[in-house]
Amino acid sequence: MSEFPDVLGIELKNAEALLEAEGLDFIIIETRPPRRELTEGTLRVIRTQKQNDRVVLTVCRI
Repeated sequence: MSEFPDVLGIELKNAEALLEAEGLDFIIIETRPPRRELTEGTLRVIRTQKQNDRVVLTVCRI
């Protein structure tokens, strides 16, 4: 895997659709504040990394 779509900053559901359309394997890691649980807001991609043959998406609620 040399390149993958630029999904930084977009909503998770849209990022998933783009990566699936390209046939790419990916995992999702959600990050959140340490002292409070956020239940509202949209999950957005805040970081992307290549890890072996898959894409790692780090997401947070915004």
